Amino acid sequence: MWVLVGCGYVGTVVAQRLVAAGEEVVATARRAAPAISGARGLLFDDATAAPLPVEGATVVWLAPPRPDVARLGEVARAARRFVYVSSTGVYGPAGGAWVDETAALAPITASGKLRVIAEAALPAGAAILRVAGIYGPGRGLVDRLRAGTYRIIGDGSHHVSRVHVDDLATAIVAAGRSEIAGAVNIADDDPAAIGEVGDALAERLGLPAPPRVAPAAVDPEVAGMLTADRRIANGRMKRELGVALRFPSWRDGAG
Repeated sequence: MWVLVGCGYVGTVVAQRLVAAGEEVVATARRAAPAISGARGLLFDDATAAPLPVEGATVVWLAPPRPDVARLGEVARAARRFVYVSSTGVYGPAGGAWVDETAALAPITASGKLRVIAEAALPAGAAILRVAGIYGPGRGLVDRLRAGTYRIIGDGSHHVSRVHVDDLATAIVAAGRSEIAGAVNIADDDPAAIGEVGDALAERLGLPAPPRVAPAAVDPEVAGMLTADRRIANGRMKRELGVALRFPSWRDGAG
């Protein structure tokens, strides 16, 4: 059995894939039980004592991090197999350099700092997927460009790694079925500069180039994510999880 904790945008794709493969799936969320065909939906809030059927299960924790990680650690230790979906935001700014799983943890955003705390609460055998910026149908630059709401932070020279939701789902399922432990970066092969991506997609759509805005003009979480200038190395994902990217570049998956 698979238990998906925090089944939103990504979790729904994972659940649908597992159901299609004949797996028993329990999908949870904090505010309403997910309605995913073939899966059992449950309400679960890790801040309460709500029950969760984890014994003998493969648990994928997709819920956002909280300062109190007691419940996270408890579930991770009780599960047969535990996959924690973290973020590349645990790494520090890199000045355009490639960043692999050995890089120091030096987050500059509040969410990145909470992810580091969450990772430290996990048992040694857990898989920790450090995921780059997620995009896909209904979530990405194309939708915001069409809506006229997308802005490029700074001068556009900072590199950002991304991953399509379909490739992320592939990696999550592979991690749950493997015995891999520790951190694994999940990203595509093309960490391009944000200005290059925004301008190219706008041109493809026949739209004006998105405006540039100062980092101080946007939410610190967004600014931190888009100006850290990291190129995320995905070698372990390919070698040890065997993930063959369907969308190796944003050029393949956007639009």
